[in-house]
Amino acid sequence: MACTGFYAARYGLGNHVAAIYALFGAIATGGMSFVPGTPRERARTLLAVLPVAAALVSLGTVLGAHSWTAALGMFVVGFLVSYAGVGAPRLGGLAGGLQAFYILACFPPYDPTTLGSRLAGLATGVVLMAAAEMWLLPEPPPGRYADRLAGAAALASGALRALATEQRSPPFDSPEQLVAASQELRLTRVPDDERPTSASARHRALCQSGAYMLHLLAQTRQLALDARDAPGTRDPAAARLLQASATACHDVAVGLSGRGPAPSDAPYTAAAADFEAHRVHPPTWHPNRAAMVRGDAIALDIAHTGTLLVTTVRIALGAPVRADTTPPAERPGPFWYAGRPTLSLYARRLQDHLTPRSVYFQNAVRIALALAAARLIVGGLDLSHGLWALLATITVMGTSATGTRTALWPAFSGTLAGAAVTAVMLYLVTDHVAVYAVLLPPLYLLAFSAGPVLGMGWGQAFSTIAAAAAFAQLDYAKPGLAAIRFTDVVIGGLTGALIGLLAWPQGGAGELRRACSRLLDQSTRAVTETIDTITGSSTTGDALARARQALVIAEESYTQYATEPDDPDPAHPTDKDWMTILLAGNQVITIGQSLRNHCAPGALAAWPLSATHLRDAAHRLRLTALPLMNDLRSKKPRPTPVVPLAPNTPTDRTVIADVFAASGGRATDPLQYYAVDAALWLTSLQVMVTAIRRGSDARVAAPG
Repeated sequence: MACTGFYAARYGLGNHVAAIYALFGAIATGGMSFVPGTPRERARTLLAVLPVAAALVSLGTVLGAHSWTAALGMFVVGFLVSYAGVGAPRLGGLAGGLQAFYILACFPPYDPTTLGSRLAGLATGVVLMAAAEMWLLPEPPPGRYADRLAGAAALASGALRALATEQRSPPFDSPEQLVAASQELRLTRVPDDERPTSASARHRALCQSGAYMLHLLAQTRQLALDARDAPGTRDPAAARLLQASATACHDVAVGLSGRGPAPSDAPYTAAAADFEAHRVHPPTWHPNRAAMVRGDAIALDIAHTGTLLVTTVRIALGAPVRADTTPPAERPGPFWYAGRPTLSLYARRLQDHLTPRSVYFQNAVRIALALAAARLIVGGLDLSHGLWALLATITVMGTSATGTRTALWPAFSGTLAGAAVTAVMLYLVTDHVAVYAVLLPPLYLLAFSAGPVLGMGWGQAFSTIAAAAAFAQLDYAKPGLAAIRFTDVVIGGLTGALIGLLAWPQGGAGELRRACSRLLDQSTRAVTETIDTITGSSTTGDALARARQALVIAEESYTQYATEPDDPDPAHPTDKDWMTILLAGNQVITIGQSLRNHCAPGALAAWPLSATHLRDAAHRLRLTALPLMNDLRSKKPRPTPVVPLAPNTPTDRTVIADVFAASGGRATDPLQYYAVDAALWLTSLQVMVTAIRRGSDARVAAPG
């Protein structure tokens, strides 16, 4: 399609300007852009962005009179186009192509009278590219994150139903299947065009659904493992609650897969009421009463998580949800975005990231500086083919020092190889235009297909040869053009590399370390504050709200980190720890808010022994997390001995024993069961944080 528009304008109309813009219109929106979605969605996106592309070409045409005006415009365009992708993956994928439109227009010759031809050629190229997306070997539609969630929900439904109905352990492989389903929900396992990363309510809800589903799967797995160790300990009321959770998960799977309506939390209503009524009267005669109480608490946690999951899935499917009942002091609530227009959510994300701590903001500034500097250098040196310098700058810019270095060598080596072949081609073919016309389509086919398969260097080499073949059809090209092209690429590449290395070189990994360290800090503070509040030793503060904000920032940083092609931080070579930290933060917020909703300040003070155990466990959790937080901030992990659990360490089983002792054979006060819920919460978090520390220490201690 790129060659079709070029040939029509060059040989059909004899308009060289329209020809080059038709060629670049297709290349910029095709080869230089990544637009996720189905073929119809991709075509619609290209047509929708055409007015923006026309505006950028017009702006470049006007500002191209002087190098300093062109460079100033380049800085503004480079920043705005890059930063606009913060809440819209499709805009982010088009950033390189949109910048190329301004770059092409702001270079000599300065001739505003050709603007009409430029826009006509641009429109031709973009429309042809949109048509190709629809009808010419369209790419298959990407997978849907909703389908992954649906599969996980269906698996959870089966496991919960088995746990509710079987008196002995569930199917042997169910815990392992739950772990595998959890892995498939991680962003690093999800292709770029499938990730729900936009600012829309649907994508926010899908991301939140993934977090709730991970926690639900983890708790279901724990229940399955407990059933193996102590079969036949299921409380009938808890079994009915698990059945309700299984039904809700089944409805989630059906709704997300498009085979039925949006799920409803109605299955929980009767089961939850029945469970609350029977929870305080467990059978005292049961030989394993403690295991039953523990299973009841996990079942209730699963039910609460399932209710949240149903709400987020309803938001994702566009179904109405209940009004936000979060108290003003605790807002924004978990579903604050429900019902809000996409534009307002997009504006909010733009505002949230307008800070030097944001990776998106940093990357936009780096690209803007590099492009503006390259444009000034090109203008100062009066390079005749300076366009290629700025295109090279875009190519080598990465989100980190490692990313920039990774792109630099393939860009240079590929261009050098392409320039050598170009010199030979120009020398042999000279001014035989027909030969270039015949070579152009296969060269561009190789340029677009070789890069993804063989590497960036090969794509750069064929792009160099193809561009020379295109321009040779517009004007006679001497063999020396190859050397000029390589010089331009070296200048542009070095400019982009220098700025990329000096400005925020740590990229997504550096910001992710700080974000996760802050998340651990705020989350453990929120845990301590929550426990102190419900046990009566302090008043409610804003620690949970700060933890919620820290989780949002950490999730955004993790999303950016997951898009980087190479691990920029050899000291933290895997993403396993990052995901575990995010899961811990989500668990702090979800269960911490639930405890605060059900327990008034000081509600557990009447049972001082349990209260003391809970406070000790909360403070021990923070002490366990402190070395990990320090390692994340310093980037110099040091082995820190993990203190083994002492026999009297507060755990959920210890608190359960305290509850029984405090009851003295009488009916247990319902509030005491929230002490059990809090103990399970603390135990789960302690296990997660300890596992993260042990994983970090193992990597540090490993030889080499």
